[in-house]
Amino acid sequence: MLYRDGLHCCCRPSACFSGICNEGWFIAPVSLRNWLEWRGAKMIKDLVVHIGDPKTGTSSIQKALQQGACHCDSKVIVPQRELNASALANSLNPNRGEEQKRVRARERLFTQKAEWARENDGDIGVISAEFFAGVAPQDLDAALKEYLPDYAERVRIIAYVRPHAARALSGYAQRLKTGSYVGSLDEFVKRLPKVHLVRYAPRFGAWQDYYGDRFTLRPFVRGEMYEGDVVPDFFREVLEGRAFTLDELPSTNESLALEELTVLQRLQARFIEQGVPKFLRLALGAALGRAFAAQTQRYRGKLKLDRANAQVLHEAFLEDARELDRRFFGKELMEGELGRALKTAVPEPSRMDIQSFYTSEQLALLDRIADALAALVRDRPHAWRNEYQRRNGQRFDRILSGKEGREQRKNADQVWALLDELASGLQPCAVN
Repeated sequence: MLYRDGLHCCCRPSACFSGICNEGWFIAPVSLRNWLEWRGAKMIKDLVVHIGDPKTGTSSIQKALQQGACHCDSKVIVPQRELNASALANSLNPNRGEEQKRVRARERLFTQKAEWARENDGDIGVISAEFFAGVAPQDLDAALKEYLPDYAERVRIIAYVRPHAARALSGYAQRLKTGSYVGSLDEFVKRLPKVHLVRYAPRFGAWQDYYGDRFTLRPFVRGEMYEGDVVPDFFREVLEGRAFTLDELPSTNESLALEELTVLQRLQARFIEQGVPKFLRLALGAALGRAFAAQTQRYRGKLKLDRANAQVLHEAFLEDARELDRRFFGKELMEGELGRALKTAVPEPSRMDIQSFYTSEQLALLDRIADALAALVRDRPHAWRNEYQRRNGQRFDRILSGKEGREQRKNADQVWALLDELASGLQPCAVN
């Protein structure tokens, strides 16, 4: 909604601020930003869009943003309200759902972001979602020009890139956790060269070609990041080198042990057999991962890259690594990491045999709880997931009151209790 002398104008936020609007009001030929500043209204001054990449510490960055962990005397950062803007990003991805639903979601979500930009007073607004990795830069630009036109020509885009071999290993673990893949590492690595998201040079090159020096690509390599960590490195980029301090934050999205990954592999395979939808498998896997991380006793096995798979990755991505280095880093950074992965690879693949880690009693517990979880989420698909999103800062509504609300709460509580029971029951030596 636009305003003139305290009166409402029917024009959309993206309407031109000159001439006559649909209701006949004369609008001065100034931008929305200048007009609001003239009226003394609040408005975010500049915009940064953080586009991931997946498996580059995005969850830690988003948690720091949401908790207001960064403090700078000279600039005020205004983060998005929600933990991540995944739904916003997916509304621009032609491979995500039906077109009509995406169009409706885009209208609603970008309108909300325009309101967020107008209603907050700060220097730098930050939108963050790793799902922007699957979005074409011109599609983001078109949406910004339509809904956030005052930022379209000066928005800054920040991305991180993880070396190919490390991305393959962490991506495999993530797929097991979320149930989008439950096969072997060998088969996963064979498929990876066909995945365009891991062909970094053309994808990030397209962002650079479109946004020029307003696009920044940072290497997700400890020795290359400010203070050796992605969170301070990110805020250093957002603040363009200005001094800041960071509150200490708990670990986010901790890596799972090899033994725990075999649990997720079996659990998710069972969910797939029982028809649990993908969006629920993703949330359940993430929640169980956090439940494992909260246990006092945990397995410590590590999923490691073996020599044969390291060789496959080296041959498949060497040229991409070289092009990425040439275009963005000016040194053999990604190529060096790919070679280092080959040198440090172990002779044999990690053993993913769940029966060698857990007792028959523990495996029976796993299967029983998997079946019970599947039944609960199939009965009320959104009851627990909505509560999960509320706990993560992704939803801000409340469970309904009355009988339906009580049933939803009961369902959600049962799911949480089963997840906790499973995590505690699968600790080392949990069953004698």
